[in-house]
Amino acid sequence: PIVMSMFLGFTTWNPMKGLAGVEFVGLDNFKTMLKDERVLAAVRNNLVYSLSYVPLTISIALVLAALLNKFVFFKVPIRMMTFMPYISSLVSVATVWMVLLYPDKGPINSILSNVFHVANPPQWFISSKWALKGIIMMSVWHDVGYYCIILLANMQGLSAEVYESAAVDGANSIQTFFRITVPMLTSSIFFCITLATINSFKIFDQVNIITEGGPGFSTTVLVQAIYYYAFKEYKIGYAAAVALVLFLIIFAFSTVLQKLEEKFTY
Repeated sequence: PIVMSMFLGFTTWNPMKGLAGVEFVGLDNFKTMLKDERVLAAVRNNLVYSLSYVPLTISIALVLAALLNKFVFFKVPIRMMTFMPYISSLVSVATVWMVLLYPDKGPINSILSNVFHVANPPQWFISSKWALKGIIMMSVWHDVGYYCIILLANMQGLSAEVYESAAVDGANSIQTFFRITVPMLTSSIFFCITLATINSFKIFDQVNIITEGGPGFSTTVLVQAIYYYAFKEYKIGYAAAVALVLFLIIFAFSTVLQKLEEKFTY
């Protein structure tokens, strides 16, 4: 399937005609992409989404893992509550968030208006300015528990002797976290960053359910563009070319992260 997809990226294909409908066009699909507003917006939105989603998710997961590892009562129920959103259906989650962020009478905007006296609360998913931000918020909430559990599991495997030595030397909690916990978790952190980066470029469900890439192209992402061209316009070859671009972007990011991990892992 990978080889076939790459081959189709250099063709136009009408699937109704079978293999006889395949026509080799060279680099024409990729030249078209350079002028395609939908694809260019998708690349831009994917980069904005990834550069926002990954740091936020991993940072919150790391802090939550540290708190759950030491300072919280009822750890097991709270861990379950943290992880529950991740195993919930994205369709259900997206529907709930659409209700929460409903512009006129949604709970979030009602709180912003009545409690914090915000005169013009965001229009969220119907606003080109706020729609992508709303999807980022929802995605962080949905996924943070997964990375929290990974980091927490690795955190519990760290040597207690190192922390005891630090306590004897007078290190406080913040110093211990940044100078012992984080350096000793670098391998796990890079694993989570790599996984989150790949997942951020694969985002589709919540975009397709909530906004279908709109308003305009403000929330269009690469997988949604691939879906649109393949299954709405039946431009299979062009969709395969966009998929190849997505593959190359993910491959480039993964390679860079791997090199950084080799350099900075404790």
